[in-house]
Formats: sequence, C-alpha cells, structure tokens
Amino acid sequence: MPKDKYYSTKRTSIYSHRHEVFFGIRNRQKSIDDGLIVFLIPEMHNMSKKGVHFNRKFDLYLKKIGERVWLEYYDKTTDDFIERYGRNYL
Repeated sequence: MPKDKYYSTKRTSIYSHRHEVFFGIRNRQKSIDDGLIVFLIPEMHNMSKKGVHFNRKFDLYLKKIGERVWLEYYDKTTDDFIERYGRNYL
C-alpha cells in the first residue's frame, strides 16, 4: 500500500478515525472481517470537505487500493470481488 500522510493501516494516534473502506449496511462488516480498514486523520475522515465521506475522488481511491489488496491477499478474481462487494472499482 502506498505511503500517504493522510491515512495509515494502523492507528498512529488516539485521534485517528477508523474508516471501513467498503461501508454501508451490506459491506461494513465484510470490510472489517477482510481487514479493509484504514486509520485517517480526522480532517481526512469526516471533519472537512476533503474527508473521505465528502470527497468521492478520495473514496474511490481508497476503494481501488482496497480491491487490489483484497484480490492479491486472498488470491481471488475480480468476479469473486464483485460477488462479495457487489461491484468492481478498478
């Protein structure tokens, strides 16, 4: 996963916000179970317009990375991903 000053795969501060890459009723728990979570600084989560919940470009960026990582880590196909998460982001 690329290094970025706005997010991390581990909590770096007590002020970090956990974000499930694939969220919503259907996918939040799957994202947690599959390890597709990132820890964001508050501004990049939901405390500014740049945050993932208000910035579609950033949201899709994380989803693309999440899908690539999932495919590689679990040695699955795009069809497997679509079956699990409902669509392809790549």
